[in-house]
Amino acid sequence: MYLSISDEERRKAVQYVVTNVPKETLLRIYEEISRDPDWLIFHHFGIGIDIRNLLRKGGFAWDDTILDREWEPITLEAVRTVIR
Repeated sequence: MYLSISDEERRKAVQYVVTNVPKETLLRIYEEISRDPDWLIFHHFGIGIDIRNLLRKGGFAWDDTILDREWEPITLEAVRTVIR
């Protein structure tokens, strides 16, 4: 079992999120994070589940441990990609 993902896998996952989550949603996440840097942490069982399920649907066959650890940085990078 791999305990991490490659930089290439992370880039693909970020692009998948950017492509499959509405821009308005990602901008809203940005606004929430701007107000509260811990916003994503507090939404682990909300947006976190949505993002993990989206990644699974997209063929990212990572185990639950990796998805739990990676969904947040992937989402954050997707948000940064949209606001650039």
